[in-house]
This record gives sequence, C-alpha cells and structure tokens, in this order.
Amino acid sequence: MPGLFYGLSLTLMQASKFGLVYLMLIVLMFLSMIDIPMFQAGEIRQGFLLIGLYFWTIYRPHLLPYPVIFLLGIFTDLLSGALLGLHAFCFMVLAIIIRGQRRYLLGQSWQMVWAGFFVAVTITQGFQALAYAITSSALPQLWPLSANIILASLFYPLFHPLFMSYNHYLNE
Repeated sequence: MPGLFYGLSLTLMQASKFGLVYLMLIVLMFLSMIDIPMFQAGEIRQGFLLIGLYFWTIYRPHLLPYPVIFLLGIFTDLLSGALLGLHAFCFMVLAIIIRGQRRYLLGQSWQMVWAGFFVAVTITQGFQALAYAITSSALPQLWPLSANIILASLFYPLFHPLFMSYNHYLNE
C-alpha cells in the first residue's frame, strides 16, 4: 500500500512540474498583450509567447501537442482582438517547422537556437503584418513591425537560461 501512495505523489509532483510550463506560457501570453507605446504596432503584438512556444517545442515537444498550441493561438486571438485564427495558424505553422528542425536545433549552441528564434519571430510577425495588410487594405508601418521583432529577439536571451534551468529540473 505505501508503494501506491508513493507512486501517486510522484505522479502529482511530475504533473505540477509540467503544469508550471503551461503557467509560464499563459504569463507570456499576457505579457504579449501589454501595449508598449514606443513599440506599439496596432494589431501586431510583441512575441513573448513565441519565446515560450519556440523553446518548449524544441526541448519538450510532448508538452505542447498541436491541440494545445492551437488553443493558445485561439486564446491569444480572443484576448487581443486579433483576427480569429491568425495566431493559431502562425503558431501551428511555427510548431510544424520547429519540430521538423528539432534534431538539428538540439545539437546547436544557444546562439544558433537564438538565431533560429529571430527567423521564427520575423516570419511570424511578417505573416501577421501581411494578413492585416490584406484585411485592412493598408500596409503596416515598418518601424513598429521591426521594433516588435527586435524586442522579442532581445528578450529571448533573458528567457532561454531560465527555461533551460527549468528544463533540467524537469529531468530530476
């Protein structure tokens, strides 16, 4: 009987460890909603959530199955007032591409992973800008779009060591 309770407590502990990853993603989603006046680009938001999605898709893809990624995108669209399905589509495409390159990225230094994130956030922000340009018949300004890409890219090195430490903790 003691073995049963030990196994149950171990399972609950693992679930709480993995649950914290989802909590981090939700916090990053809300950080992405914050308007920074200097970097405000209208409907195009900062890519803090992309940081978490990118990292965990590389290092723990089993924690982010496609339905979870899709739901994060839908929630982001609903909370931000964005075109419904735009973030979900971008996140899904990004996850498919990252999972295809996962083995390569796992063998690289964090600087190469960071460079990959820069490419990912540039593609995502560019696609979002294109979608808004098509739906509003106006081209987005280049400065706010560039500022959002640069801002997310500059924040990635701050989050990467924190996420990597937590990733190692998940192995314990």
